[in-house]
Amino acid sequence: MEPRVNHIIEETVVTTPVPPPAPKKKSRLGKLFTDVLGGEFLAYDWSRRQLNYIVFLAAIGVFYISNSYYAESIVRQIDDMNRELKELHYEYISTKSKVMNQSKQSVIIKKLENSGLKESVEPVRKIVANKNQQ
Repeated sequence: MEPRVNHIIEETVVTTPVPPPAPKKKSRLGKLFTDVLGGEFLAYDWSRRQLNYIVFLAAIGVFYISNSYYAESIVRQIDDMNRELKELHYEYISTKSKVMNQSKQSVIIKKLENSGLKESVEPVRKIVANKNQQ
């Protein structure tokens, strides 16, 4: 019998050079998005030509936002004023009813009993003065 020996078999492996993977082409929108976020779009010639327009659009955006905040504050103030107006109207109605109740003849008579004043039993007479008789 033949002794078993581990034999190393050398194989030559032929490898062909693998080209590096081609970089992914970014879409125009993706490139524009990354340029805007990175600030690189400011270096482009077309952005320098359009700088006045870009500043104008930014100013309009700021004005629009401030105008909406102002309008919301005005609406809140109007709501507060309407609420206060309702409360004052209810207070007016209740005060008016109290005054009407306090000014009734029967209530006034009851309040004046302790002071010694009494209700007149004679009817009211009208005094007429002629201007010619003076």
